[in-house]
Amino acid sequence: MTTPTTPRRAGPTGLLTEEEARLRTSIYLQQRIDYQDSYYQRRMAEFSFNSDKMLWVSAALMGFSTILSSYSVLSNKAIYALITALLPAFAAAVSAFRSLYQWQRQAAVYEDSWLALQQARLAMPDEDFLSPDDYARHFPQLVQRTEEVLRAEASQWGQVEQGTSSDTTPGPAAAGQPAAPPSPRRRSNP
Repeated sequence: MTTPTTPRRAGPTGLLTEEEARLRTSIYLQQRIDYQDSYYQRRMAEFSFNSDKMLWVSAALMGFSTILSSYSVLSNKAIYALITALLPAFAAAVSAFRSLYQWQRQAAVYEDSWLALQQARLAMPDEDFLSPDDYARHFPQLVQRTEEVLRAEASQWGQVEQGTSSDTTPGPAAAGQPAAPPSPRRRSNP
């Protein structure tokens, strides 16, 4: 005894049925976009924390140096004068370390990518506003926009390395390759 099979009805793109598109959309949102979203947020928090911590350490060293220099004048001891002279050097070393790692710039790259990812997520309307055949139509747009964001973020790291190594190295546009799409928000470098 054979059971009658219902023919698969492909969506407007002809590639996926509506049920497949709905399932793939759900998986893609959870496994690709939500994961990348949380990754960007963790990296932004980490780099901002590191940058802020080094700034506070440098400021604390300078503040302590100021207080100690006032005390060294009153106490007239050579050790306080020596420490007063060394503390600003340590503060400058911490500041140089902060500039070397460029945590603010890295956090800005991740923040720009996070904002672009949120914009790409808008390619898929809210489930409350989707008609029955909309998943198959919107899923390819969601994937395309998301992957463009991820490619742009990956290409930004090459630009960061080129910007820190030398200005004579040709960038992607100079080498005949297409340039990365602009980020939704520009920041000035610290």
